[in-house]
Amino acid sequence: MKSRSFTFAVGCVLFSLALTLAYVYFFNIEKPALEMRLALHRQILEGSAPSPYQYRVLVPFLAEAIFRVERLFFSDWRAFALSYIVLNGLALFFWLWAGFALLRVWFRREYALIGTLFVAAVMPLTFYDHYFQPWSFWEALFYTLALLLMAQGRRGWLGLVVLLASLNRETGVLILPAFALTAVAGQRLFSLRGWHWKHVGWLVLYALLWGGVFLGLRWLRPATAHVETLAQIWQFNIQPAHLFRAAVNWILFLGGFWLLAGVGYRRAPKFLQRAAWVLVFHLPLIVVWGYWQEVRMLLPYAFSFVGLGLAAFPDALTPTPLPSPSPAPETRGEG
Repeated sequence: MKSRSFTFAVGCVLFSLALTLAYVYFFNIEKPALEMRLALHRQILEGSAPSPYQYRVLVPFLAEAIFRVERLFFSDWRAFALSYIVLNGLALFFWLWAGFALLRVWFRREYALIGTLFVAAVMPLTFYDHYFQPWSFWEALFYTLALLLMAQGRRGWLGLVVLLASLNRETGVLILPAFALTAVAGQRLFSLRGWHWKHVGWLVLYALLWGGVFLGLRWLRPATAHVETLAQIWQFNIQPAHLFRAAVNWILFLGGFWLLAGVGYRRAPKFLQRAAWVLVFHLPLIVVWGYWQEVRMLLPYAFSFVGLGLAAFPDALTPTPLPSPSPAPETRGEG
């Protein structure tokens, strides 16, 4: 199949999947709690929501802009629901597309598509245990898009993604270790020798962007009580039923790709090897502040680990083109 035809076909498939997932998410998560969602949405806009929702402003303000247009044609409730359906569908589509493009950097297109379809298939595992987390899909999109821009060497556009990711959720900070590991670190991961010091300036710029948004939001918006205390989160997590469910969800989230990631790690591109290590920085945050059974926290890492797993297939990687042979020197005849 020609490249353009294949790209168009993949786009149609991913768009259909994104719409289906957004539809399922609405009926399973959003619709049953529509009244509570609207109340929290308004609190975020007014600056009175509990922390940390108070500082996750990007998606609620985008939804409000869409809502004000849609209310000209629909009732308020219908317009409110539709605004988040639109944002969820867009985030899912562009996330799947960015993930496919990321895998295509190193893998044959058929394997990149298989990996992307697998990620879409396990998405429903993240559709539980919450009623208002609209930033999670966008968090996954921004992180995956950031990896794609790093792989392509587009430093300026990466700064814009860091800015948007920081307005979306404080975990936008995880883009910083991803850049440090993939662009700044040298040949040996835990050695300063061979660091690419010319990229440190970009890392400082991204850190300033994230820090400026993080501190600026807390200066502009009044401090509020946390939605849960750390003690409440810990007591919830250590209950046997919740520990069991967390274990099952984590295993099922990537299923066989957890094993394949270990098998294919040494064959995988160094970029994906380094990107996978970012989860080590996130795990302490998950352990302390997260509900362990909510595997939506793992969405940003789906394509990194699926990429490691794809490397376990012998013919998945795109062959490196051989250098063109030098032309043979001309010989002049003697006669």
